[in-house]
Amino acid sequence: MASLTRGNVLPVPIATTPGGSPVKFRLTLIGALIASAVLAGCAGGSDDAPAAAAAGTTTLTPTRTIIMVWDGLRPDSVNATDTPNLYALRQSGVNFSDNHSTYPTFTMMNSSSFATGSFPKTSGFYGNTFWTPPQGSANTIPAGNGASGSAQDYQDPVFTEDYAVLATLNTYYGGQLLLVKSLFATAQAAGLTTATIGKSGAAYLQDLGQGGVFLDENTVQPRSLATELQNSGIALPANVVKNYSGADAVTLASSNGNPTARAGYITFNTTAYDPNGTLTVAARDSADTTQGAPEDAANKYMLSVYTQYILPKKKPMLSLIWFRTPDNVEHGYGPGTANMKAGLRSQDARLGELIAALRANGMDNSTNLVVVSDHGHSSVSGPLSLYPLRAITPSASLPNGTAVNGSTSGTSAASLGAVNANGYSFSGDVRSADLLTYRGFNAYDGSGCSTSAMYGLDANGNPTLPVKTDANGALCGTVNTKYQAISATKTSNPTARFTVPAPGSLPANGIVVAANGGSDYFYVPSHDAATVQNLVKVLQQREEYGAIFVDSRYGSIPGTLTMAQANLENGKRQNNGQPDVVVSFNWDADTSIQGMPGIEFESVGGQRGMHGSFGIADVHNTLIANGPSFQGGLTLTTPTGNVDVAPTVAYLLGLSMPQADGRVINEALVTPASKSQPNVAASTVSSSAASGLAFELPTDLTGATKDASLAAGTYTINMAVKDLSVDGKTYRYFDYAKAVRK
Repeated sequence: MASLTRGNVLPVPIATTPGGSPVKFRLTLIGALIASAVLAGCAGGSDDAPAAAAAGTTTLTPTRTIIMVWDGLRPDSVNATDTPNLYALRQSGVNFSDNHSTYPTFTMMNSSSFATGSFPKTSGFYGNTFWTPPQGSANTIPAGNGASGSAQDYQDPVFTEDYAVLATLNTYYGGQLLLVKSLFATAQAAGLTTATIGKSGAAYLQDLGQGGVFLDENTVQPRSLATELQNSGIALPANVVKNYSGADAVTLASSNGNPTARAGYITFNTTAYDPNGTLTVAARDSADTTQGAPEDAANKYMLSVYTQYILPKKKPMLSLIWFRTPDNVEHGYGPGTANMKAGLRSQDARLGELIAALRANGMDNSTNLVVVSDHGHSSVSGPLSLYPLRAITPSASLPNGTAVNGSTSGTSAASLGAVNANGYSFSGDVRSADLLTYRGFNAYDGSGCSTSAMYGLDANGNPTLPVKTDANGALCGTVNTKYQAISATKTSNPTARFTVPAPGSLPANGIVVAANGGSDYFYVPSHDAATVQNLVKVLQQREEYGAIFVDSRYGSIPGTLTMAQANLENGKRQNNGQPDVVVSFNWDADTSIQGMPGIEFESVGGQRGMHGSFGIADVHNTLIANGPSFQGGLTLTTPTGNVDVAPTVAYLLGLSMPQADGRVINEALVTPASKSQPNVAASTVSSSAASGLAFELPTDLTGATKDASLAAGTYTINMAVKDLSVDGKTYRYFDYAKAVRK
């Protein structure tokens, strides 16, 4: 099978100087208290550096800083083999060993935390996917196109990893999609040049006001930058033509191509979910070794635009580079798999290229590099006692699709094998709208009929939710559509699709589910307390769900914590974007798949890996920093969080963000704003107990099969927290939240 291994994702050497020695960010002490001094060695960047601003009691010379986001990077994935450049950076810099992702641990939720240094209680942002309930007598909802140029659906919950969607939402909220001033807006107001590069949506949110240079997988901003790049013979993202019209229209060169195109995941077909052995469902081929990271070429292109043009020409003092690796391959194939490790090597190669470019421009000794992930990552799976792992017999031939930017694509000839303790999961998917509809709720998630190979196969190969065909279109709206839905078995009003009714026509006490992955959001526009209480009881009794958080307006509900206790409540969004209930799917930090601990249920999607839960593997993410402002060879054990990145970087730029929920991580800095030592106290926040419950096994979606091992019928939540106190303020970090059923 060696011939099927993609060549461009082999391990890369640590970035070196022209003389062959490793490039290291030497930890040079900044000239403390030299106010208004120009940072030596900034290679011309001094034109962008304003006089140093006071931050706390210390004056700091502004230092060029680059934030590089490795999407979904688990701390235990950093090693000398797969990530040699990052490993070396960590060894010589600061390793923040107790960093925390913002819950829910989604990309866009944490994008807003990086942007503002805040939790949703302050920022008012609820990505990845959220719903904007119709407003007023006119039932107003947002309207606009997506990055592809097509009309975006806002009747259903909207996925926000799209610059055009974010621009539409920002207009809808009167320029206040983020309710507080961002790091990039703060830097631009001080006269600093900024640059944001990379993943669609996540990068754009950093510079929502469009005050700096910007390049993502779909577009370039401002319009003048597109002209500059074309005049320099640099290709543009193909979708850039959708962003400009009229006098600003962009015409691509005939040689432009599609530099940010990426292949879909490799799949194989299985009949395991059809008891008759005929109908197939597509499953992700986690045994594939041919694809590597399908976004490798796109990331390399975007970084090259930054290193070859933006960095030397624009000399930004603040940059954020966000690539969707390794998250994309973790979703597709699962943590620990061959393609996931190829993704690590791909991303590490980009880091090496960035370091080499800084060296070439004489900026390596005068630039801070902060490497952070938005969240960790878990394998999608139900309990292995119910759903044992299974082998995948690898394909002996290449997938049948056309190569996309060097990556294989299409369907492979792999096949589902027998139960195997070293195999892969075929369980973990949950469709909340389906479960609720079956139980008599009017519930909608915005999607039609669908299938997934992750609904669960027991030890005997029996599917939890068989695949069927809608022969006459009554369930799906289109004849001969395949579906999996327990609500299709209802004797009254059966259905297998759950699209949201038109604005103004949602049934009384209807529920809209924003299915997000490791957590789901539930919107109850009527705010009917009985509906919310009944919803909570279903979530408590179904073992697929974990910790439940409810808007404080509903009072004390046994077995729940308030959303305010997890920093999720925002008064300005309470009726227009903020969910009424947020639930983390159940997780297990001790179960391993492919050598990587951590499993969780997910919103149905057929993924092999997921995040978004309140589980340990999702919450505890990577943060590494190196450069003249940071100490060297330090492993920092005090708790930190993604909300701390923005205020810390602002301080390094001679700025401040007083509205941020996070803190300046002084204990990591050569010249701290304060030398006070933080005190940390760990504790557990517990809910009251819900009682009289009958817990339902995931293997029976009707709820008829109860869990006999949990006879007491009680449900509580334990939320582990650390409170860090310093300089008269206390900052709370969340380690996990776990449902306890007895």
